[in-house]
Amino acid sequence: MNLADLMRVPFPSREQLCQQGTRKEVIEDLYDIWLIAHDEAMNLAVRLPEVFGDPPRPRITLHVARGYDDEWVLSEQRVAELAACDPEQHWSEVSAEATRQFQEYFTFSDPEGWRFYLPAFLRHYLADFPLSGWDAVHSACVERTHFDLITPAQVAFIDDFLALCQIWE
Repeated sequence: MNLADLMRVPFPSREQLCQQGTRKEVIEDLYDIWLIAHDEAMNLAVRLPEVFGDPPRPRITLHVARGYDDEWVLSEQRVAELAACDPEQHWSEVSAEATRQFQEYFTFSDPEGWRFYLPAFLRHYLADFPLSGWDAVHSACVERTHFDLITPAQVAFIDDFLALCQIWE
């Protein structure tokens, strides 16, 4: 299985949504629409590996960004310490849980960090679409503050992502 295939994840069943606390009447009313929206999100997600490729690991990792948020000034030794907490060498290795726990990342990052972590955050947002509850990546794509290293193809992908969100959310 290639990386693009790994981007496609199934939408939760009605039973799973009910177990997660979604009200039955809401599921009855919206489930078929959610399936269509999720399928469109997955069609976008499978493009992530081709569009974002294999950017180098940034200096400002998730824990380093959190360090800047908490401590404001970090020595090189502290940066190395915090970066060691983030083992991922490729954006596809960043877990959904990490993207949920580090919603402040884009505020304390830099262009290199955006290039590396943006596809990971997009991947997990799209995997939960249209029920995504973590909006840091959406806000980052709207604000576009560190787009220095984002390619035209990546900007087009981000525009497609924002259009998808506009239609379905």
